[in-house]
Amino acid sequence: MKKIISRYFLAAAGCLALLAAAEAPAGAVPVFARKYGFSCTMCHSNYPRLNDFGARYRRNGYQLPGRENDEKTILQSPPPVALRTNAGFNYSRVANGAAADVRQFQLNGLDLLSAGLIDRNIGYMFVYTPVITPSRGSAAQDGVLEMASVVFSKLGSSWLNVRAGRFEPAYAAHSPKRLLSVSPYEIYGFSFPNGLTFDQTQSGVEVTGYGRNGASYAAGWVNGSETGNASQQASDFYARVEKVFGEGQGQTAGQRIGLMGYSGSAVPDSTLPAAGSKAFRRAGIDASLNYSRLNLALQYINGTDSKALWGKSADVNFSGGLAELSYLPATSVVCFARYDVVDTPSSVNMNITKWTLGGRYYPADNIALHPEYSYRKQNSAGGDITENFFTARLDYAF
Repeated sequence: MKKIISRYFLAAAGCLALLAAAEAPAGAVPVFARKYGFSCTMCHSNYPRLNDFGARYRRNGYQLPGRENDEKTILQSPPPVALRTNAGFNYSRVANGAAADVRQFQLNGLDLLSAGLIDRNIGYMFVYTPVITPSRGSAAQDGVLEMASVVFSKLGSSWLNVRAGRFEPAYAAHSPKRLLSVSPYEIYGFSFPNGLTFDQTQSGVEVTGYGRNGASYAAGWVNGSETGNASQQASDFYARVEKVFGEGQGQTAGQRIGLMGYSGSAVPDSTLPAAGSKAFRRAGIDASLNYSRLNLALQYINGTDSKALWGKSADVNFSGGLAELSYLPATSVVCFARYDVVDTPSSVNMNITKWTLGGRYYPADNIALHPEYSYRKQNSAGGDITENFFTARLDYAF
């Protein structure tokens, strides 16, 4: 095991060394870049992650801040459609688990995206992932309408904006849809059996607001867990507040601190709707800290789930988080290292620890060379499950 870890750690470190020596233009998903004729770095320091301007642009309902009167709708601009996929070599070896080992070249998915303005102060975002049948050379993908939302901006002032439909909720401070790594954030993906995870998009409505002093808020009412009976009422609510100190939005400049709370309910077993909904709660604190070309992303979440959601004799309390350090040695390169942890009670026995190391090099607009290694360990009743994962892939959008 130690030899395997050392082998792929050294391979990833070697790739990162090559990345750090390279320099070329950075890229981005090109829907908005085509619209304005701007460089892709307008919104991305390293796609898919947004920079400070990109964060302001998204917050402003897909309108250039301060230039709303000059904006063009989707009927006045180039077709607002983009596709993104990635392909490369994947290695995954799981010990003491049900997953099969993988050692092959694979197509890893496909996103179809459209976004833009319907009218002044009315924007939309649409993302669809088509069905991909699993085969040798392509990973399985369900056909899902991942996002389909409309945002109404500045309803009287910047303190009142409304997003409705299916969208990425604001309670996830570090976007699981725009993270740098292939390996997911473990604390966002952890939940009661077959329950809500924070890396899912949600259907509902979200109200947001922001001012010039760096303060902002978001509050939402969403369906929540989709595992309960189909007639279950939407009953999940969340709120998040944040403050940015200094210039920027906390993405590549400024220091951002945030607080989040979530209150929801779910049916323990969809075949037994008479059992009624049971409560679960989440509370968290997060930060995005910048110094020169370094960014440190932090997240801590504490959760409390009703015992019925786990089939236990007492309520389940867990906690966990992440710490991710990213470094931009050049405009075309980003390197990152992350530690994930989830701490659960002995009655659940599902503790998770994971280390991830990787980077991205952009040889041209909308193309990224992405090497990454991760080592994940999870407790289980039958013994620890460990996974060594390595990938070297091309991520491209057009």
